Amino acid sequence: MKAIQLTDIHTVDNEAERAQLLVFVFSMQKILNDALMGILRVRDLISPPYISIQPSLNVHRISSSDQFAIVASDGLFDFFSNDEAVELAESYILSNPFGDPAKFLVEQLIARAAEGFSTEELMNVPAGRRRKYHDDVTVIVIILGMNQRTSKASTCI
Repeated sequence: MKAIQLTDIHTVDNEAERAQLLVFVFSMQKILNDALMGILRVRDLISPPYISIQPSLNVHRISSSDQFAIVASDGLFDFFSNDEAVELAESYILSNPFGDPAKFLVEQLIARAAEGFSTEELMNVPAGRRRKYHDDVTVIVIILGMNQRTSKASTCI
């Protein structure tokens, strides 16, 4: 199975985004008298020019070979490549016909992110220290075609 990325990545890992940010930074260096990208001085209440209101749209016509779509926040893809996420979801779906692939992906993410902690230890980190270890992550797996798998949606972990 082949992963098809349907969204653009809006981080400096994307060459086009990085180039756009560098053009902005270079142009602002001449204007701001050493203020850090305008953060130290309020110039106006309009969003900075490197934040675009133009959506990036990609279209993919669904075919009979498309089995599912993973809709997830960047937290999942900080730890798994597109191909890894698709491979994990596909193997889970094949071996657990009525299971919840989104919940499984989140569990795999927690296990990978735990770095030596057990999942239980990670989930029990005290509130004051959670910010260092916790991130809200959304994962939705949409099964395409006529194969209904479950009658209830995932909740949260």
